[in-house]
Amino acid sequence: MSEPQDRRGPEDGAGSGSGSGGVPPWEPADRPTTGGWQSPTPPPTTPGPTPGGPPRTPPPAGDPWGFGGPVATPRPGIVPLRPLALGEVLDGAFQYIRAHPRVVLGVSAVVAVITTLIQAPFQATYGQSLEPFLTPPAGGAPPDLGALAGVLGGASALLGVSAVVGLLANTVLTGLLVVVLSRSVLGAPVDARECWNAARPRLPGLLGVVVLVAVVTLLAFAVFLVPAGVAALAGATGLAVGLAAVGLLVGAVAAVVVSVLLSLAAPAYVLEGIGVTAALSRSRTLVTGRFWPVLGILLLATIIVSIIAGLVGIPFGLVAGGVAAVSGSSQFALLPLLITAIGTVIGAALTSPFQAGVTGLLYIDQRMRREGFDIELQRAAHGLA
Repeated sequence: MSEPQDRRGPEDGAGSGSGSGGVPPWEPADRPTTGGWQSPTPPPTTPGPTPGGPPRTPPPAGDPWGFGGPVATPRPGIVPLRPLALGEVLDGAFQYIRAHPRVVLGVSAVVAVITTLIQAPFQATYGQSLEPFLTPPAGGAPPDLGALAGVLGGASALLGVSAVVGLLANTVLTGLLVVVLSRSVLGAPVDARECWNAARPRLPGLLGVVVLVAVVTLLAFAVFLVPAGVAALAGATGLAVGLAAVGLLVGAVAAVVVSVLLSLAAPAYVLEGIGVTAALSRSRTLVTGRFWPVLGILLLATIIVSIIAGLVGIPFGLVAGGVAAVSGSSQFALLPLLITAIGTVIGAALTSPFQAGVTGLLYIDQRMRREGFDIELQRAAHGLA
């Protein structure tokens, strides 16, 4: 498999140069079409006599340029400007939060509060309608199963509202945090207004990227369930059950593969100024050949996020349950729901920036590995110094 080429033609949907909406210096520049990451290795030197001087000897190991000592990797910001190890990706995702807590945590908290305020009324209504089916009635009478259709309708409405609100919130948050991360890598100052101005023109298209990634992932899962559906329509119940079991397993694997291949589409779209479909193709190109490391890092980040969110949410859930028990009210009453919502906001404000940081650093790492982009970043960082 050949290395990806950074030069893209108009058919890829990319912008036309630095004025296409990217965030300099992240927009790819024209490079030779040889492709692949090349280390800055000088021409080999061979020992031998030189006119008017002593015999030439090769430079020592760790000093490729012969300056008399090892060359340190520049680190103007949160990570060194070279291909990153696992620990450096995870540490960098924490470091950019620590470096700019007001911007990162502030934006995340605002988005989490708005999301929770919109979703909370629907959650309260659905929870109160579902409660009779979860708790046994005092008189021993069975619950009204006729109301179950209304409960299921409420569940559908809740899922729909949550999906739309979450999609919009994650789109805005991802666009802003990717810009903050790109400045943090270069050690550049971060201003919330400048980050918003840089991300705002890309947000509508970023929403398209997020929706398209979700649709493609869902289709990759659902296509393997089609044989089971055909068998069920034909009346072959046993065959349909077997095909459904196999389809669920294979579809889950296919959905994971597709989601990993497209995981870098959002940072590529925001930073490079390319089109929506080109961002998906760009992500696939960057991940190809490094699928398993990318999958492992994303999986580890998801585990870390789940643990942190759980540790934050458990105390608030216990307090909400205690308040409901003491007051004799439902857990979906105003005060318990408010306590639970606070825990949700805090957990989202802490975990969303970390997950966005890991994804952004994976994008940067792949470009440094495959395109020698660390050299351009060092030049950009030097220009900011």
